[in-house]
Amino acid sequence: MNSADRREKFVLTAYGMPHTMGHLPTRDGKPHPRPMTAIDLMDAAVDMKLGGVEFPLPSTDPDHIEALRDALQSRGLHVVADFMVLVDSDCETFGAFLRACDRLGAKVARALISTILCGDRRSIPGGWDARLAAVAKRLREVLPLAEELGLCVALENHQDATTDDLIRLHEMSGSSPAYGITLDTGNPLSVGEDPVESARKLAPLIRHVHLKDYTIHFAPEGYRLARCAAGEGCIDFPAILKTIRENGHDIIPGIEIAAQPTRTIPLLEDGWWACYPPRHAHDFIDALRVLWEKGRAAHEPYSSVWERGEDSEAIAAEEWDLVRRSVAYFRGLSEGGLTTKARRHEENQEN
Repeated sequence: MNSADRREKFVLTAYGMPHTMGHLPTRDGKPHPRPMTAIDLMDAAVDMKLGGVEFPLPSTDPDHIEALRDALQSRGLHVVADFMVLVDSDCETFGAFLRACDRLGAKVARALISTILCGDRRSIPGGWDARLAAVAKRLREVLPLAEELGLCVALENHQDATTDDLIRLHEMSGSSPAYGITLDTGNPLSVGEDPVESARKLAPLIRHVHLKDYTIHFAPEGYRLARCAAGEGCIDFPAILKTIRENGHDIIPGIEIAAQPTRTIPLLEDGWWACYPPRHAHDFIDALRVLWEKGRAAHEPYSSVWERGEDSEAIAAEEWDLVRRSVAYFRGLSEGGLTTKARRHEENQEN
């Protein structure tokens, strides 16, 4: 058995360490003095005995992609490539990205519908239905190339889309086999949905996963979602992992820490609801159960090191600490905890 065979089947994600990777400066505007590169991320994954990495492509230049591919292959790593908002670039740009993914050896290309957060669609130009229509049109243009290359374009539920939206996009884009979903396990709560039920409803379409946890806090506007290490928040990972490992796709989930800023979900504001179609109150019971069973008091501290304005060294140390604790949590599940906990969940459901 070689070293790659002994690694955990999880991916280390670049966006889980935004300051360390150079994507997020400190509150007073100072960047990390030496941000990690994609190669550094690969080395960190190998050190943690993980099976892969996920990162945005710094360039689609063939020589650069070849160098990244060689680095991945020499380390025996799986790779997922990240794109930002699908409709913020033209078809040619996204086509070049897909061809670069193919040369890199990626089989999944993750992309976004929008960059809105907290389920708050009020700021999106033209409204949410117009955004879905634009995304569906772009998908119809690019999915034939993805299918030709053997790639999956996996749209993320990036605190904007409901499960119904993602299923609807599959239908609107022609039900292509190259269409898939990147399930972020924490983000269903941002649109008033339960993560476990979302995973079950989306299971046939899920092609990649961001295993992200949150602590959930009562708030005057609704509730807050704060970053934490996996296993220390409100997400039922055993149940979600059981679902995705039975969906027929060879998925290597990404371990991702939530963003540095705390997310406040203002679902007690009438304006928040105005951007959603009518929904039955019963649809919110599972999400509200998460809040009432695991919600923390509104006055309990929740801010991150970044939010408190600490320096670059402290922010980077916290990011690494959360990543390492999350890796240890998922390693524990892989070593025997998953089956037991998933069975306990099933028994609770039956009772």
